[in-house]
Amino acid sequence: MVADRTPETLVRYGRYDSSLADAVGKCHQPLVPITSELGNTIQYAFFQDGREPYLLMMSQQKDRLVGPLGYNVVLTITSYSDKTNSQVADRFERETAIKLNIRVPEELKSNFTLMGLIFPLFEKNPREAMEALKGR
Repeated sequence: MVADRTPETLVRYGRYDSSLADAVGKCHQPLVPITSELGNTIQYAFFQDGREPYLLMMSQQKDRLVGPLGYNVVLTITSYSDKTNSQVADRFERETAIKLNIRVPEELKSNFTLMGLIFPLFEKNPREAMEALKGR
C-alpha cells in the first residue's frame, strides 16, 4: 500500500436486461456474490491484490426494471489510477457484453465516494474484506 496516493473511483451506468449472474460468469475475474443492504439488488465484487490493486463491484436490480434515468446496472471500480479503472471497465464490458454507456448527472456518481474510503481496508486485509462483503 502506498500512503501518498488517493484512491480514484470510476462509475459507469448501463442497461442490461439479462441475468447479471450469467454475464459476470463470462468475466476473467472471479466475481463473487455479495450481500446487499438494498433488498432488490444483486451485487458482485472482485478485489485484485498486488502491485496495481483494484476493487470492482457490479450491481443490478433483481427485477431488472429500468429507472427514470434509463439504467438498471452500475459498475464501480476503485484503484489508485484512472487509467487502471478505465482499462478494467473496458475489459469488463467486452467480456460480459454489458453496455455501460448511459450518462447520468455527476451528483449521482458522487454517491460512490465511500469506495475510496474503504479501498485501503481491502489492501490491508483482502480476504477479510471480501468475506465481510459476502456477509460471512
